[in-house]
Amino acid sequence: MPVLHVRALPQKDPSLIKPALKKTCLAIADICRCPPEQVWATWEEIRPGWYVEGVKSATTQPPLSHPAIAELTCFEGKSAVEIEEILLVASKTLSAALGAGDNIFMTYREVNSGRVIAGNGILRK
Repeated sequence: MPVLHVRALPQKDPSLIKPALKKTCLAIADICRCPPEQVWATWEEIRPGWYVEGVKSATTQPPLSHPAIAELTCFEGKSAVEIEEILLVASKTLSAALGAGDNIFMTYREVNSGRVIAGNGILRK
């Protein structure tokens, strides 16, 4: 049940967003060994000028600053090595598909057994 949520400034080529999310979902599914339909991704655009690094704001996605901010939420139980592998695969796939170089900031959030509901059931390990 990995869920990727990306927030970023307007992209120079917005037509790359949907395919980038799809490729990243497939890459996450592959490394997590789960069906692709169990990996979800969303994209939220940050209003131009509302993303500030220090005192510098930006209106579109610059190549070397104001990285896309992504959070990957996964169910508990992965080792530190597995988490690093998932982060590397997800960030590299997303950044390559967007043509963003290494300008991605991604965090990993783990949810615990019994603290997630999907559909009509509580998920447990």
